[in-house]
Amino acid sequence: MNRHEQRKKIFQLLFQIDHDAVSIKNASFYDLYNQQDYIKSTVDYFLNHKETVDNEISAHLKNYTLERISKVERNILRMAVSEINVADAPVRVIINEAVKVSKLYGENDSFRFVNGVLKNFADKNG
Repeated sequence: MNRHEQRKKIFQLLFQIDHDAVSIKNASFYDLYNQQDYIKSTVDYFLNHKETVDNEISAHLKNYTLERISKVERNILRMAVSEINVADAPVRVIINEAVKVSKLYGENDSFRFVNGVLKNFADKNG
């Protein structure tokens, strides 16, 4: 499974567990979570640092709160920020992949919003 496919599964896992809708053990793709180190490390980072990740995202939102943005955008941002903090991939690659995932699952202009927040995050944290 290539990295892009793994990122889609990370997003799908985070989306399912948002607001404790389901537990990680009951989520679809839990088997991949256990089998794929990249998926597990990124999801585990978020689970263990949820408040920090959400605060890092919130610090870069303008005129929005984390709860006010769509569930899709919120969890794509969580995926990307978690990945930036845990992975060895270049930040621009992670941002580009988050934009691709937002084009797949988000509204028409979600990718612009995700790109803007992540570029702002990367500029201030990179």
